[in-house]
This record gives sequence, C-alpha cells and structure tokens, in this order.
Amino acid sequence: MIGLSGCAGFLGTDGSELDGNGTVDVEDTDPGATNVNQTLRAGINDSVAGSEWTAIGATYPRDEFTVDAAQHENISLGVDTDGDGEVDREFNETHISGVNNNAYSFDITLDTDYTLEEGDTVMVQYPAIDNPSEAGDYEVEIRVNDQRMSTSSLTIE
Repeated sequence: MIGLSGCAGFLGTDGSELDGNGTVDVEDTDPGATNVNQTLRAGINDSVAGSEWTAIGATYPRDEFTVDAAQHENISLGVDTDGDGEVDREFNETHISGVNNNAYSFDITLDTDYTLEEGDTVMVQYPAIDNPSEAGDYEVEIRVNDQRMSTSSLTIE
C-alpha cells in the first residue's frame, strides 16, 4: 500500500482545478498494463454537499478495461478540504464497509462520519485495474454517493 503522507499516496494532478469535475490519473499508461494503480478525484458540488461521504465508484468502458477485486487495505481514500491538492482528511480500511466490482466498474461503500462540503475534492486510489490493449482516449464515469459527478478522459499511450 502506498502511504498517504501529505498527498504522496495519490498520483497525478493536485485536483485544485476540479470545481465540480473529476480527474483520473494512471500509474502506468502502457496498453495492456495489469494491476495498475489509478487515482480518481471528484470535486464536490451542491448535489452531494451537506451529506455524509458514503460511497465512491467508477465505471470504465465495457470490454476495454478490466476491474479486479481489491482488498480494503490496498485502497487509499482522502479529502482535500482547502483546494491545495493535499489530503487533509485520510480514511483507511476501517472506513470501508464494502468493495464491489464487476469486469468494468467498482463501488466502495464507506462509513466515514465525514460531511462533504462544496469545494471539497474526494480522492480514491484503486490498485487493480487492467488497461485496454489499444492506445487511445477513454471516458471514465466517477460517482460520489451514487451521484454521477463527472466523466473524465483517460489516455492510454
């Protein structure tokens, strides 16, 4: 498991540009790479602000990516509350009540006791995704509390 010291556990951009959008950052962008760590970020808007953070998930293009099961202790979760790109609130495997996946998506249910605020950025690093065999741009849907937050482009090269 990658540590969460500051924002060290999460890959890619700082997320400060989200403003209700999301990003997907990939540890390995090679076509066909397996068990790739992917970091998803979703900016919180008024559709879920004021509610407890209870779930995060993603759906990948069917028949392109493969999403495998991940153990709770291998999933990293956090919230950037002040927009500086660093995790201000960390959550670990004790906050995960379930992880469900199928061939092209994952959903993580949480018990965080954390109330989402507009402007927060929630982050999850999921460690068990196989890239498609062909290079290209792919759309990934990111959900928070079962609400679609964004569709983000992911480039495999």
